[in-house]
Amino acid sequence: MAEHGEVEYTTAAGNDYAAHESTYHGVMCLTKVGTVSALAIVVALAIYGTVGSVFWTALGVLGAIVFMAWGLAKDSAGPAVGWLVLLLIVWALMV
Repeated sequence: MAEHGEVEYTTAAGNDYAAHESTYHGVMCLTKVGTVSALAIVVALAIYGTVGSVFWTALGVLGAIVFMAWGLAKDSAGPAVGWLVLLLIVWALMV
């Protein structure tokens, strides 16, 4: 059998672990916040589909965009989750 030497990845020159971890963290944050914001937009469109309220639909979509930007700036999905919960409550009260 072939003899295995040192693992090249850990000894290779030019590996920038900080950049790799930063990129991974950014992608995971964008995935979480983007998914919650997309769900908020779907709920806003469902409000229009079931109730026909243009006001709440427009407010829901614009709010999802604003809270997505805020969540990406804060590096947290909290604002977008809060907006999604509020839209679900509004939808439940309107139906």
